[in-house]
Amino acid sequence: MNENLLNEVNGKSIFIGDFEIKQFDGKLAVTMTCVCEDQNAYFILFENVSKLQLSNIFYPFQISGFEILDFSSRGYQNDSRFFVNDYEEGQLSFYCEDFEIFDANR
Repeated sequence: MNENLLNEVNGKSIFIGDFEIKQFDGKLAVTMTCVCEDQNAYFILFENVSKLQLSNIFYPFQISGFEILDFSSRGYQNDSRFFVNDYEEGQLSFYCEDFEIFDANR
């Protein structure tokens, strides 16, 4: 996980351009391409996703308050280590084991 890139998207309003759910070896993965308030674009891969909830999603969509919380200090492991959430509108939430963020502009 790249802490600098996490700070670029965490707690921000983001526009979701691409959103895809895939299954690999019985585990769910979510990929999304997002553009932040500052117009920088990022690609995020979430691995071993669980408890995925989508509500009132119309593609493309905007998340007003996007956050990724690390629950490992609370003893959460595996598919519940990170909690991904739209804390403003509640359109998107899920847990995942790990994630990677890439600068889509590079």
